[in-house]
Amino acid sequence: MEGKLKKLLARLLGLKPEYRVVELSTPRANAPNQAVEADAIATLASHPGFVALQRRLGLFNQSLRTKLISERHTDLASVNFLQAGVYWSGWLDEELKRATTKFTQPHHKVFDEELEAFKALDAQLERVGM
Repeated sequence: MEGKLKKLLARLLGLKPEYRVVELSTPRANAPNQAVEADAIATLASHPGFVALQRRLGLFNQSLRTKLISERHTDLASVNFLQAGVYWSGWLDEELKRATTKFTQPHHKVFDEELEAFKALDAQLERVGM
């Protein structure tokens, strides 16, 4: 339905499609599986280095916000530069959070499953008194 609507609007407005050739750095046939790639990215949430980089990005964003709000700016270009920095660092932070929390499960479910397995193993142990 969406494609038909686009074609109808293009025809009514007299727009013609514009095709562009884009050169890719690697062929699509060699591109990794997107599901595997998404799972690999989701594992970054538990990597200490990645967590530290995310924290630095958040601090950088807050630093730019503070400069934007509290300092006096001599020209509009510096304000635009700071606003762009706040926007893009916030966007990057949100994208990283979205990508790394997409497939994660709450940790308490895993802990409960492990606890049940340990209880089952403990029940099978024979204890000898000393």
